[in-house]
Amino acid sequence: MNIIPIGERVLIKTEKPKEERTKTGLFIPKSTNEKKEGTIIEVGLDKNGHPLPLVKGDKVIYGGYSSEEIEVNGEKHVIVEFKDIVAKIKP
Repeated sequence: MNIIPIGERVLIKTEKPKEERTKTGLFIPKSTNEKKEGTIIEVGLDKNGHPLPLVKGDKVIYGGYSSEEIEVNGEKHVIVEFKDIVAKIKP
């Protein structure tokens, strides 16, 4: 299935938050990890029809409350607005 976001939106394959541990050995539940990370799968165009400054394969941190969750080939994906991309993670 090919999904191409319309407008200033991106399709992101979500990554499960890693379980973290404090210095004293206590586990921090995944639900408290607010940072959302994922990999760009498809990118839409800006309002002038130009490509957004992201490419397939970029790892990003995103936020926002309005995202569309979908399942593609049994894996969780979200479509978010470009303005909700907070940062790009360098390899």
